Amino acid sequence: MSNQKLKYYLDEFDKKYSDLKEIDTNWYQDTLHVVSFNKKATTKDKNNNFSEEYLRARLVYALVNSGLYNKEYICVEFGFPKGNGGKSLNPDIVVFKNKDWLNMYKEAKSSKNFSKIRQNVLAIFETKKNDKTVEGAIENQLRSAMELNTSKDRIFGVYFDDKPEILIFKKIGNSEIVRFNEERAINQDGISGWNLDNRDLLVDLPSQKDFTENNESISNLAKLKLSSLDAIDEANFSDIMNLIKRANDSIRPDSPLRPLIVEFLTLKVFDEKTSKRNNSYLQFYILPDEKMEDGTFTKSFRERIKNLYENAKREYPNVLDREKRLFTYREDERLSPTKLSDEKFLVAVIETFQQRAILKAKNESFNQIIFNNFGDEKQKADKGQFFTPIPVVKNIIKMLNPQKGEELCDPCCGICDFPAMSFRHSHRDDPEYPPNANNFYGFDLESSNLKLAELNLVLNGDGGAILEHMNSLSQKFLADNTVLKEGDFTTNNYDPITWNHTRNPNKDLKKFKIIATNPPFGKGRDLKTGAKGKWDLPKETVVLYETWKEKTPNKVPNSMDMGVLFLENAYKSLEDGGRMGIVLSNSIASIKEWENVRKWFLERMRLVAVFDLPSNTFGETGVATTILIAYKPKKSEKQLLENDYEVFVKEIKNIGYEVTTVKRSIHFEPQYIINEETFEKEDKLLEDFTGMQKGFKEFLKRQEEEIKEAFHLERMD
Repeated sequence: MSNQKLKYYLDEFDKKYSDLKEIDTNWYQDTLHVVSFNKKATTKDKNNNFSEEYLRARLVYALVNSGLYNKEYICVEFGFPKGNGGKSLNPDIVVFKNKDWLNMYKEAKSSKNFSKIRQNVLAIFETKKNDKTVEGAIENQLRSAMELNTSKDRIFGVYFDDKPEILIFKKIGNSEIVRFNEERAINQDGISGWNLDNRDLLVDLPSQKDFTENNESISNLAKLKLSSLDAIDEANFSDIMNLIKRANDSIRPDSPLRPLIVEFLTLKVFDEKTSKRNNSYLQFYILPDEKMEDGTFTKSFRERIKNLYENAKREYPNVLDREKRLFTYREDERLSPTKLSDEKFLVAVIETFQQRAILKAKNESFNQIIFNNFGDEKQKADKGQFFTPIPVVKNIIKMLNPQKGEELCDPCCGICDFPAMSFRHSHRDDPEYPPNANNFYGFDLESSNLKLAELNLVLNGDGGAILEHMNSLSQKFLADNTVLKEGDFTTNNYDPITWNHTRNPNKDLKKFKIIATNPPFGKGRDLKTGAKGKWDLPKETVVLYETWKEKTPNKVPNSMDMGVLFLENAYKSLEDGGRMGIVLSNSIASIKEWENVRKWFLERMRLVAVFDLPSNTFGETGVATTILIAYKPKKSEKQLLENDYEVFVKEIKNIGYEVTTVKRSIHFEPQYIINEETFEKEDKLLEDFTGMQKGFKEFLKRQEEEIKEAFHLERMD
């Protein structure tokens, strides 16, 4: 795309035409042989500065004379009718796909049907002088003109003014317009948008041929590569979810919906990673002629999907192993599916995603949205499965600051956001993610969550984490990487203080460097521990928990908040010198009922940081929560507990998003800072986390050497 010629011809125009007084349609026709519908306009404004008309003519001159654009495809100030009798929209420069566009336009005027000419637009250029707002010009003119295009192809947009840099955009279908170079769309705060301050270089302007080939790259499905695909962005994410919902409503697949979606999207992610790694064509697609009139699909399509399954299961056996997966083909002549309705739903998912890149998705809450949109609503409500929003997860992980090779565990992992974000954090400086994530562990009572957890880990770098279906309160993960059987974690086998096995050291618990978790908590989910003779866990297991006895020392409590038991579980699952981050009910951290438990904890753990979250953080729960960040001193570090010490305390008021609920489906809508003068949104989230992270880092600088080293202060962002 390098086109240094443009700069040469822009300068040449200034030399030849700096004294030009006016520009009209005849000038474009006589000088450049370009069709123009512009009115006569002066080349300078009242302040003797070059006008927009001058800037536009200058660019058209450079586009044509450089050979990057063909003059017969260009029109200056083409008029797009907005509707019946509505005022037309007149973009500065339009580049058409077909050089017969003028005849097409004449036919459209005669028939008053402009759909074909709209579909014929390849690119639109819009100019403004710098004294006008860039965002306003893009929002009101360039975007509006691009949205008049009704083609399923990409349409491209270019904003230019009197600066040496430009802004290049693209749009496909009903999506919002986005930056052509997706990397330039991300600002210094990691927020993806237009990021207008980070302009494109003039030499990066694609030629007409480049734009055409880029467009064609998504039309031939059999020749698609990951580099050809556009990212799933915030604007079209909900549309994609709705398409899948509608497909489910019409097809009604036989298999459970959420694990089926996870299975199919794992195929998609594997396909994208393979394409990126090998620069190979994608396989997750279906051609029109692969759909049969009888509602079935051709053998060529089925063979491609079957091979994709076989290749993907080697990397992701937890999701795609033949014994675990939901969808298979029979070994008959037609490779007929075991469930035709599932195959029809697979095709619907393929058609929804085949021209979109999941790996480029801007939405970090991808898995949470799948869970909230396609999970069993009653099951979520009954079990209190409202997962930690990604901004909260990321900030806990930033404070814990996991490094490569450190083992991290979430003992009630849900869909594994803590391990997934830890993986991203610890490998954030790598050009590519490493091949294995087997130092990350996730345990959950609900087996249905673990497939989505696997997809989460696949999306965020690697699917090699160790996931186990288990109840972390009554089962334990052992040092030999096996899971203790239900009923074996009792006083018959384990010491109530150390939780070491009383007879067999090989049955001791595995210890982790980091525990990061958001366990179930709250009175609505208390465990019965003797109330009316009922025990939700065997008494022989409950009495292993010191905190159960600490709650009310003078009598045995009849019930217990699970958050407290998980707090003890986290402490006893940590190795000496380990650190933890845990989300708890604010009541556990503050009210008198839990005073003895807090004392028990502070006698064993160095509390490093405490921050409170507002009650709207988790949406439907409405519970005020407190996050504890703590360190487990080594035996030689008793002074860290005995001496007075400082604790980092913060109250978060602004979380950067708003939790909205539609039919019990949670959405996390970003909340941006509003400019008090213009009342426009800035590309900066309304959140307190960034300031908290800076404050925490400054706090660590004042702490003992052991604390600085434990939290890797020298490698903290």
